[in-house]
Amino acid sequence: MALPELKTINLPDGKISYREMGDGPSIVFLHGLAGNSRSWEGQFDHFSKTNHVIAWDTPGYGRSDNKKADINIYSDCLHQLLGSLVKDQFLLVGHSMGGVLAGHFANRFQNQLVGLVLSCTHVGNGLEKGLDLPERYQRRVDDLNTMTAKSYGTSRAKAMLALNTPSAIFDKAANIAADTQIGGLTNAIRIILETDNTESLSSLDLPTMVISGAVDPVVPKEKTDQLHRLVSGSQTAIIADAGHAPYLEKNDHYNKVVSGFIKKL
Repeated sequence: MALPELKTINLPDGKISYREMGDGPSIVFLHGLAGNSRSWEGQFDHFSKTNHVIAWDTPGYGRSDNKKADINIYSDCLHQLLGSLVKDQFLLVGHSMGGVLAGHFANRFQNQLVGLVLSCTHVGNGLEKGLDLPERYQRRVDDLNTMTAKSYGTSRAKAMLALNTPSAIFDKAANIAADTQIGGLTNAIRIILETDNTESLSSLDLPTMVISGAVDPVVPKEKTDQLHRLVSGSQTAIIADAGHAPYLEKNDHYNKVVSGFIKKL
């Protein structure tokens, strides 16, 4: 299946690009640091048969305007976009960095959500704003500044996928990561580092599913276990043989987990 076309909309806080397809109850997907709206091709294919599926490009990704690295600004921007596209409650699926944003958004706009899926993510690092980037994140910024786009994409695919990932899936992940832009990446890293959703998630009263990859080299099990403990009544699912991109590596299993969660809502 071909991805739905990339659209743009001018919002009060700037331009945002996104993709949408299908009719029915809405599902909104938020990508991670090495992703963009193209990441969710398999979810568009599966869920658009019965649902209105939306995937945005985080500020500084795709054709979205970059923003100040502030979780409230990102959350406001997402709220503005969905206010234009969605009229009823929706399911929010946030992956990795997108999961940090999703956790924050759910606390601020809980009445708009029917449920929350936190995918290969954590509460955020809760560091003081404006500090120098930790070495592993600074290295990623330096790599994007010095490598070719193709080489950068390949390096990110190696760093996040399971070792036995088929070449076609590896190439797709690398191709998506190759589109990363330096401004978007730097600010999205700060969203991860400077956000702390511990308190907001512990007070959340919303059906929640926590998904992890069994061999995720990026977000360790103890961090997803923490999410499960924080959110009262949350469900968990571990995707076997998947690394940090189970929506892509184990597409059918990932979609089955999300579909099962939807049926219980």
